[in-house]
Amino acid sequence: MKRFLAQWRQYFVFGAIFSFFLNLLGLTFPLYMLSLFNHVLQSRSVPTLVAVSIAAALAVITQGALDFIRSRLLVRASIAIDDTLSPDVLRTMLKQAAAPGSDQYAVGLRDVNTVRNFLTGTSIFAIFDMPWSPIYIALVFVLHPLLGWVGLSVAAVSIVLSILSDKVSRKPIEQANHLANAAQRLIGTAVQNSHAIQSMGMLPGVAEQWHKMNRLVVALQTRASKRAGLLQSIVKMLRQSIQMAMYGLGAYLAITNQASAGVMFASSVLMGKGLAPLDILISSLKNFIEARDAYHRLDKLFSAPPEPERMELPEPKGEVRAEAVSLAVGGRTLLHNVSFALAPGESMGLIGPSAAGKSTLAKVLLGIWPPSLGKVRLDGADIASWDSERLGPYLGYLPQDVELFAGTIADNIARLGPKDPDKIIDAAQKAGIHEMVLRMPKGYDTPIGPGGIALSGGQRQRIGLARAMYGNPKFIILDEPNASLDEEGEQALLRALAQLKEQGSTVILITHKASLLASVDKVLFLRDGQLLIFGPRDAVFQKLAEANMVRVQRVQ
Repeated sequence: MKRFLAQWRQYFVFGAIFSFFLNLLGLTFPLYMLSLFNHVLQSRSVPTLVAVSIAAALAVITQGALDFIRSRLLVRASIAIDDTLSPDVLRTMLKQAAAPGSDQYAVGLRDVNTVRNFLTGTSIFAIFDMPWSPIYIALVFVLHPLLGWVGLSVAAVSIVLSILSDKVSRKPIEQANHLANAAQRLIGTAVQNSHAIQSMGMLPGVAEQWHKMNRLVVALQTRASKRAGLLQSIVKMLRQSIQMAMYGLGAYLAITNQASAGVMFASSVLMGKGLAPLDILISSLKNFIEARDAYHRLDKLFSAPPEPERMELPEPKGEVRAEAVSLAVGGRTLLHNVSFALAPGESMGLIGPSAAGKSTLAKVLLGIWPPSLGKVRLDGADIASWDSERLGPYLGYLPQDVELFAGTIADNIARLGPKDPDKIIDAAQKAGIHEMVLRMPKGYDTPIGPGGIALSGGQRQRIGLARAMYGNPKFIILDEPNASLDEEGEQALLRALAQLKEQGSTVILITHKASLLASVDKVLFLRDGQLLIFGPRDAVFQKLAEANMVRVQRVQ
C-alpha cells in the first residue's frame, strides 16, 4: 500500500498547503471581534468599521474559495485512488481467489471504497487542521494565561477520552466487521444456490444461520456504540462547559479590567476552532477504525512481492509436458508425481473415478494452480513463466460449472474483450451454436443476464464451449463438456472435437463417456491423484479391461 500512498502524496501535500492558509484565514473572525470591541466601539469611527468589515469580508471570501479548491482537489484524489488502486485490487483478489483452498471473498473493493472515503472526506480535513489546534490554544494564552489553561485542560481531557474511546471500541468493531463479512459470504453463497435452497426447503435454516451471525454483529456494534457514545457525550458536555467557562471567565476578567470584552469573545472562538478537529476525529472514530482495518487488509492483500516483468515468449504451438507434478493443499495431497507429454495437435482423454484429481490436474496444467512440486511446460517453457494475460488467448478452458457473465452472447464468446465478429461467428459455428444464437431475439446481441439465467444448462455449456474455442487456441481443456448436453448437443460436441483436431489444437478431454473418447490419441487414467496408466487410447483401455479397473464401454 505504501507505493500507492506515494502516488497520491501530491494531492495531500497540496491539501495540507491549502489547509495552512485556510486556518490562517480562520483567524479572521476572532481578529474582527477584537477590532470591533477594542477599536471600533471605543473610537466610534464608522470609516474604521467599514475598513475592518471590508477586510474581514475579503478574507472570508478568500477562505471560501480556498475551501472549495481544497474540496475539489480531494475529489480528484478520490478519482486517482480508485483508478490506481481498484484494478490492482481486483486483479490480486481474483488471483488469490483462484488459489487452491482459498476462502478469499470480494471484500477488497469495499475496502478500497472505505479507504478512499476516509482519505477524501471530512476526517482528513480534521487531520490537516489538527496541527493548528495548539496554535489556536497558544493564541488564547496570549490573550490571557487563565483562559489558555482552561482551554488546554479541556483539550487534554478530550484527547484522553478519544484514545480511551478507540481502545474500548476497537475490539468489538473488529469482531463485528469479521462477522459481517462472514454473514455476507453466507448470503452470497445462498444467492448462488437459491434454486436448491428454495426447492429443498433450506430457506429457514439459511435464514436462522444468518440471523445468528447478524445478531452477534448488531450486539457487538451496539456495545461499541454504547461505549463510544458515552465518551462522546462526555466530550460534548465538556465542550459546552468550556464555552460557558470561557465566557464566564472572560466576563470576570473584563469586569476586573484584566481583559477587554473582545478578549472574551475572541478566546471563545479561538478555543472552539482549536477543539473542532478533535471533535471531528472523535465523532468519526468509527470511520477511522474501519479505514485503518481496511488499509491493513489491503496491505495484506498486496503483501506478496510483485511479479517480475516477464519476457514475451513466441506464440506456443501446443506441446504440453507435465514433469513430476504434485499438489498438496492443507496437508492433503491432491496430485502426486504426475508426468506425461503431448505433442502439438495431440488429444488426450483424462479419465478416472470421482475425486481422482482430474479437475485439479486441469487447473494445474492451465497454470491456474501452481504445483507444489514439479513443472508444467508449454512448448518447453514453464507455464508459470508466461504472463497470464498474454498466454490467455492461446488457451481454452471449459470448466465443469460454466459461469457466464452479464452481457450479450457475443460478449461472453469474446471473453469480455474486444469483439471480433469473424472470430465470434467462427467459434460459434465450431461449437454448433450459430443457428441456435440466430434464433434468439437479438441474435449475438441477446443479453443473457448474470450467470446466463436466461439460458438452459445445455445452452450455457455450448456457449462456454464456443468461448473456449474463441480465437483458435493452441491448448484446450474441456472438463465434462457433455454434462448438460442432449443428443444434438453431443453430436455438435463431437464435430467440435474433430475440428479442434483438424486445426492442430492440443486437447485434453475429461469425461466419463467412452463415446467422446473415440477420436483421442492418448488416455491418462488417474486415481487418488496418481497416474496409473498413460499411453495410446486402445492400449490403455485394454490394460484397464484386463485389470478389471474399468469397463471400456463405460470408462469410469
